[in-house]
Amino acid sequence: MIKDVYLNRILDLKSRIEKERSFNKGFVAGAKTQKIETLLIMYDKGYGIKEISNIVSLSEIEVKQTINEYELRKKSGINIVSLIF
Repeated sequence: MIKDVYLNRILDLKSRIEKERSFNKGFVAGAKTQKIETLLIMYDKGYGIKEISNIVSLSEIEVKQTINEYELRKKSGINIVSLIF
């Protein structure tokens, strides 16, 4: 009987941990999505890569890669929104 109580508590704790991890992953993904949206808006408005890099807190290499992928998708007609997700 005692083992069942402990087992239930462990399973409950494991479930809570998994929910918390899922929430945190979603939060991080949302923050990255917001950075990319900001980056693309700034790029479209003519900001330089260094300025964008400083504002969105990404390296210049990441900014360049994102912009290059954005330009490729724009030229090929692929949905640009899929870049964000």
